[in-house]
Amino acid sequence: MNAFLNIEQKLSFFYKKYYTNELIKGGILFSLLGVLYFIFTIYVEYFLWLQPTYRTILFLFFIFVEFFLFFKFIITPITQLIKLKKGINEIESSKIIGNHFPEVQDKLLNILQLKNEQKETDLILASIQQKSLELLPVQFAKAVDFKKNILYLKYLIFPIFIWLLSSLSGIDVELYNSLTRVVNPKVVFVPPAPFSYHLLTENLRVIEGGSYTVSLSTKGTVVPEEVKVLYNKQKYLMQETAKGIFSFTFTNVVAPIDFQFQSGSVISKFYSLEPIKTPLIQNLVINLEYPRYIKKKDKKVENTGNLLVPEGTKIRWDVTAYQSDSISFTENKRRDNFLETAENNFTYKKTVLKNTEYTISSSNSQLQDFEKLSYSLRVIVDEFPIIIVKSNIDSVNVENALFVGQISDDYGINTLKVIYYNQDTPTQKKSFLLDIAKATTQTFFYEFPKEIILEKGVDYELYFQVSDNDAIHGNKKTNSKKFKYRKQTNEEFNQEQLKDQKETIQNLENAILNQEQQKEILQKIQQELQNKKDLNWSDKKKVDEFLRRQKQYEQMMERQTENLQQSLEQKTEETESLQNKKQQLKKRIEELLTLNKQKKLLDELQKIANKLDKEELFKKTKQLAQQNKQQERSLERILELTKRFYVEEKTLQIANKLEGLSKKQDTLDNSNKNALEEQEKIGNEFDEISKEIEGLSKDNEKLKEPMDIPQQQEESEEIKQVLSKSEEDLKNNQKKEAQKSQIKASKKMQQMSQKMQQAISDIQENSIDENIEDLRKILENLITFSFKQEDLLVKFDEISVRHPDFGKELKNQNELKTYFEHIDDSLFVLSMRLPILSSKIQTELSNTHYNLDASLENLSENRFDVAGSNQQYVMTAVNNLADLLSSLLNDMQNNMGASGKKGKGNSFSLPTLIEKQKGLSEQLKKGLKKKNGEKDGGRGKKEGKQGGQGDNKLGEEQLNGELFKIYQQQNILRGQLKDALKEGGENSETVKKVLKTMEQLENDILQKGFYQETIERMQQLEYELLKLDKAAFEQGKDKKRKSNTNSAAYQNKQLKELQFKKQFYNQMEILNRQSLPLQQDFEKKVQKYFSKKIKE
Repeated sequence: MNAFLNIEQKLSFFYKKYYTNELIKGGILFSLLGVLYFIFTIYVEYFLWLQPTYRTILFLFFIFVEFFLFFKFIITPITQLIKLKKGINEIESSKIIGNHFPEVQDKLLNILQLKNEQKETDLILASIQQKSLELLPVQFAKAVDFKKNILYLKYLIFPIFIWLLSSLSGIDVELYNSLTRVVNPKVVFVPPAPFSYHLLTENLRVIEGGSYTVSLSTKGTVVPEEVKVLYNKQKYLMQETAKGIFSFTFTNVVAPIDFQFQSGSVISKFYSLEPIKTPLIQNLVINLEYPRYIKKKDKKVENTGNLLVPEGTKIRWDVTAYQSDSISFTENKRRDNFLETAENNFTYKKTVLKNTEYTISSSNSQLQDFEKLSYSLRVIVDEFPIIIVKSNIDSVNVENALFVGQISDDYGINTLKVIYYNQDTPTQKKSFLLDIAKATTQTFFYEFPKEIILEKGVDYELYFQVSDNDAIHGNKKTNSKKFKYRKQTNEEFNQEQLKDQKETIQNLENAILNQEQQKEILQKIQQELQNKKDLNWSDKKKVDEFLRRQKQYEQMMERQTENLQQSLEQKTEETESLQNKKQQLKKRIEELLTLNKQKKLLDELQKIANKLDKEELFKKTKQLAQQNKQQERSLERILELTKRFYVEEKTLQIANKLEGLSKKQDTLDNSNKNALEEQEKIGNEFDEISKEIEGLSKDNEKLKEPMDIPQQQEESEEIKQVLSKSEEDLKNNQKKEAQKSQIKASKKMQQMSQKMQQAISDIQENSIDENIEDLRKILENLITFSFKQEDLLVKFDEISVRHPDFGKELKNQNELKTYFEHIDDSLFVLSMRLPILSSKIQTELSNTHYNLDASLENLSENRFDVAGSNQQYVMTAVNNLADLLSSLLNDMQNNMGASGKKGKGNSFSLPTLIEKQKGLSEQLKKGLKKKNGEKDGGRGKKEGKQGGQGDNKLGEEQLNGELFKIYQQQNILRGQLKDALKEGGENSETVKKVLKTMEQLENDILQKGFYQETIERMQQLEYELLKLDKAAFEQGKDKKRKSNTNSAAYQNKQLKELQFKKQFYNQMEILNRQSLPLQQDFEKKVQKYFSKKIKE
């Protein structure tokens, strides 16, 4: 049976080739017969010129024949080929194959007949198998021969011959016309006449009541002798103006005229001569609707179209016309039509923005632009706004920059913005809208950046942009000149503050030297007062000169101490210890300033000097000497405290620089083409740090008690050598060796940083114990002094000047005075290390000294009662002093104990939290850089595909670990802030907002990871924490002092603003430009005047 299946497959191939052959033959026959019948149809129409009815029959019969041929020769073979229609059966196909192959004959037919038997026996199947095997070599498809179809192609020569013969005979155009008539069977086609009429006058229109001449010519084989015009059922003979050209004039045309031309039996089609109605303009009214923003009343103009209007005015032209279908508005070759609101009433609206010449013309369906009215339209342009801005801005700003400016516009101001951008990315501009009035002229003041959050250490450019209320052009804008602004980074700010502190320290040292000179002058004056009986004019001049210099000195001292105070107020310290020291130092400065302001002794001295009262003047000079001594010691103390504070700050700053440089060295990528340049920068930075370390060492040595800060000169030299070697290795392209040196340098710098930080930490810890011990000893000596003074007080009450022990006890009193001076010196030395010692202590010391001196003087003058009072005052002052020192000692011991219980990291400080928050922000930024670096890196590495994948996976795990640490730290900070605020009773909206932002930030860290939006949210949190810090920093601690300090800072800021504004008013003439009831041409002149004044 397998052989029979092969037979069936061969039959299937035979059927496909057979029907394909039928399709090819059908295509040839369809083309041949279809084209012949197409030519036959055209020739029938050409010879017979059939009427529409017969042409329709001919056309339909043509369609039928062509469809029949297409169905028979194309559709039928295709349906048989795709087996949609039954074709030849197996018997017929076997006969065709048997006739073509002699060896087949009836074998194939017998096989098919046996296969179709109803009962299949083994004998039949064997017979089918045998005969099928015999026919296996025969290819049935070869019974179909495609080449036989070529015989049909020769018949195509007949239609080709007929078409060529038609073209050569010149009837191809007529045949084409016949085709046109066949395909348009319902159209009436007139047989051609011997000649035709051709109208020479194309436009058959005439103005109503006028005359019109019609001209025509004839073309054809025959030229007519005469031609008549047929209209109004009459015939009029046309005049022959030339051979074959005729004309006729219609007069007084008031209605349409339908006419024909006739010559013999040849009649033309109908023509129509139309009279044209004349369109006229009877009235013109113009309504002016001014822009609302200029606040001008609308206006109506009649009988003229020449206008002068503000820019943006909406104009409506109302035209009353006669016999007009349309009214046109034409300007600059542009034409618009009026809107017809009623019969012969038209309107047109337009908003004018520029000068133009325009024309209004009337038209109807027959006459175009019959009446024209030309006018001129002039526009008053809305000028650009004007802005002038001045500023106190500096290249590097610690505080906000102040801006003052004047803006003006002819109709009014809409908005005023400050636009700022990073100089490196000038296309990424940001803006902030300022609150202004909508007046035409006004002055504004602005403090930048104020509410705007700027990135520190970035160079910004900013300018102001004013926009007017021009509703036509979408608010025209004018920009001010550009200003540069740069907010210092923390490192730059700290560096600047330390520099200012050092300058202030130098100025204070110079001031103390000047005070020594003043001290010598005062001593000379006192000696002269003792040696003279009376004062003369020369003595008064000397005293006046001394007082003048003393006042200058005190003013200079006040300025320097205020500068120092401002310098301390502008910075938050890195450690809580330094922050506390700074706060205490600020208190001492405030006390000194308060003491200076409360002194009235100089004014009293001036009055006494004018009176030339020797005794009173000598007494006051002694008081002044005592006050100057107290002031000098306070100043020396503040100077020493500031120096120590400066050294500690500078040490931590250098440690931070070393730590940052270590990280920078650690992250340097040697594969970067700029690696050598970056390495050289690191070397230069370390050289600068080394110089700072040398300067720090010198400053430390200048302290009266230098601190134990490591100089690390050997480490510094070693790092310089390692950095130099890494540069050489990079120059020689020895990257591996360079990397080793870089790692070593990074570790060394880290060690230096840690040593310096540890040194400060040790100093702070050791100084607490040392200060407590020194204060305890001073307090013991003070108590001893108190007991001795009490004994002397009792003894002096019991003896007189004649008593044999009087001299001895007087000597004891003098020795007790010396003993107290030693206590004072010890306390003064301690105060230079301990800023917490307040001015109250100094006041009690001064009272004690004064009364000790007075008691000795009164005892020597036998004034025992007064001396006893002095001794009582000494006791009171000493007891007060002991109470103050005892309370201070207890506080220090308690604080040290509390600090020991709390341990590290548990104490809460909002500035410290802000610094930690900034640290987390930096970690996020570094993580984002690493993440972006991972995406770009790893592609060019030579470790191979597998190794690269392993590194990427390890990098991702490392990043995830860093991210989780950041999340943990952020969660801890939120908990600390929440607990601290809860204890303090804080529950304001600002606090809630900060805590909510922290919570959202934690979610962003977990969900988004190292992402730019997370960094931006963290920066926003820093800003909110800073606002919270301004409102609640160290709340509850000395509120009165803080209130006074903030008030003073605010007043100082306000004073600067007022001085700046006053300077602006002095430099610029503020012109009052209220709206004046002037005509427009005068308004223009006034505006030009004011614009010129502003520019000047």
